[in-house]
Amino acid sequence: MSHLSNQPIFIAFEGTDGAGKSTIARATFDKVSESYSKINYIDKNRPPVPSGYTEFHMSRIREVLWDYPDNAPLDQLGDRHWISLISAWFQATDYAAIRPLIDSGVSCIADGWHYKYLARFLLKNTGMAEEALTIFSTIRKPDAVIFLDVDPALAAQRKGSFRLSESGAFDGGNEDRLKSFIAYQNRVRSSYEQCGMANWVRIDTTDLSEEAVLDKAVIAVQSLLSDL
Repeated sequence: MSHLSNQPIFIAFEGTDGAGKSTIARATFDKVSESYSKINYIDKNRPPVPSGYTEFHMSRIREVLWDYPDNAPLDQLGDRHWISLISAWFQATDYAAIRPLIDSGVSCIADGWHYKYLARFLLKNTGMAEEALTIFSTIRKPDAVIFLDVDPALAAQRKGSFRLSESGAFDGGNEDRLKSFIAYQNRVRSSYEQCGMANWVRIDTTDLSEEAVLDKAVIAVQSLLSDL
């Protein structure tokens, strides 16, 4: 995978719930930044933004999107509401955090992007899936995506507890959170195929230690940056 000379790039880690995106992305950034100074880390839930107002504004959206009680009836607000709100989050993250860094010549590593949410919406009815594809298509696409591929049964062991949204409770899941998590995450994993996964760097983490996954991720990022 090659990029134009001297152009900064945006690299996003992706994977189903429990794949270890945040842990591996942060550790990869820490390793790579030791030898490559023009790179920044983007926590997708708390992106580096330029002012107190922007942080305040985004903190309100973050609270609605992720800081809700486990039994919150999210479905009462409708899928279109959530598609719009999630899209708004990533549009703001791009505009306020990623774009200024890229424009100043700094590459970015993010611990996730919108694809997990798109993969979930693609499991809904055809009309809603098409709407999600249209709306999410307006969000900046990473120059490279590193997909941490994990068996959902193994991810379930790592996580131990599961939110309703992770278990597909709003998409036909049942009361057995463990079984529902594994079944739903397998469906989401298949859905990723429609998100461009064929062009991504895939790391099968199932039989690897965290250290081995990190080694592969560091090599992948270094290879992408060496093309600059």
